[in-house]
Amino acid sequence: MVAFAQRPEWSSSSRFVIAMTAAVVSLGNLWRLPYLLSDYGAGAFLLVYAIALLSMGLPLFSGQLLMARGTRADVPGVIAAWTRNAPHSRLWIWSGYLAVAGAGMLLAAYSVVAAWSLAYSLRGVTGMLDGSSVSAASAQFVTFARDSERGFGWLLLFFALIVATAAHGLRRGVEPVMRTLAFCMLMALTALVVSAAMHGRADDALYAIFAVDFAALGWRGVFEALYQAFFTLSLGTGVVVCFGSYLPSNTPVVRLSLVILGVDLAVSLACAFMLAVFVGPSEAQLDVGIQSLFETLPVAMAGDWQAPIMFVLVALVSLSTAIGLFEPVVQLVQQRSGYTRLRATLYAGLALALLGMAALLSFGVLDRVTLCGYNLFGWLMLITAQLIGPLTGLLLCILLGRVLARKRLVDAWQHAGQYSRATGFALWHALLRYPTRIVLVLVLAYALGALRLIEMVWFP
Repeated sequence: MVAFAQRPEWSSSSRFVIAMTAAVVSLGNLWRLPYLLSDYGAGAFLLVYAIALLSMGLPLFSGQLLMARGTRADVPGVIAAWTRNAPHSRLWIWSGYLAVAGAGMLLAAYSVVAAWSLAYSLRGVTGMLDGSSVSAASAQFVTFARDSERGFGWLLLFFALIVATAAHGLRRGVEPVMRTLAFCMLMALTALVVSAAMHGRADDALYAIFAVDFAALGWRGVFEALYQAFFTLSLGTGVVVCFGSYLPSNTPVVRLSLVILGVDLAVSLACAFMLAVFVGPSEAQLDVGIQSLFETLPVAMAGDWQAPIMFVLVALVSLSTAIGLFEPVVQLVQQRSGYTRLRATLYAGLALALLGMAALLSFGVLDRVTLCGYNLFGWLMLITAQLIGPLTGLLLCILLGRVLARKRLVDAWQHAGQYSRATGFALWHALLRYPTRIVLVLVLAYALGALRLIEMVWFP
């Protein structure tokens, strides 16, 4: 096994924040949260979402960093270091393997969407997108999605980029590339938001985002807010633990977590404002399906200079999220096999690329191969987003809040110096033991369709 001492740390806490933020900001920030705000009472949804981020997201995010910092181990190794004397230690260690497996499967499915985003970024820049009508944009997207030959080229380019990044390690690969991607995303988003602020619909867009309508929220809106707060921080994929393992052992994890949560929320609100301005008055409307990005934006931004920038932003976000999901897989393969970083990256990239190709074919020649109405892409998304993610997040919460010895957690908490106050730890630990765990149970139940079952029983 590769010695831990050979593995580097982040250059600084600020660079960790940049890379971690780039990893957790995903297409859900660009597309899903704006859609949810428009559908579930805007400001009412935002209030529940912000409360969920603080009561569930912050404790679990900082808790994962607290466990991982200074360990220089893979995700199962981090958990093993904390559970050697805990009951059912094998169960907790296997939850680490489950998290990494979920990250790999999610990346394979995500690679299909990322391949589409790369292709559409080029088409947007060259003016090849058909924005004449929703039906025309939809037909163009369906034709492209079913063209497996072109899709393979974009998917292989996508994997070549993330493999090349990961193969150079943390200091020479992941850190500088994530920093560059974050800067480019900031520039693109700033240009779009500034242009939206100068638009005549800016005031209406702000009202559409922040106007409080509890009548439109409903129970489904509450559950969607909890679900979105969980997934916007990648709490069930092992990414937080993996990136946190490269931190020094005295890192102030709560402070860094607050910064990352704040930036993530700000990006989401900026995207919601920008889309409310450009998409709001058009005939095309965002939908729950990821394909709505590729069907709506060409129509809503037809003929505008913002359209190519928007699709470049989508491509950049896809790459940064993928690099974050890929790192726990490479880290695990390298440490468990003893391979060099390059060899582990190539093997992991090849395996996930093959799975991604199979998922891509499920929109082409394998589109008729389904199980219970889902193709391979659908099953990968279903298993990771609705089972593995919430389940591993809940297991980690139980581990931190109920299983690990309180004294050991206090010692780790005090090791950061400025967080040595007993009241701070008591509040953090109480959040993990009760509201965070309750919210995660609700998230898992909602992801598995419990609300739909209740609605079927009570409102047939």
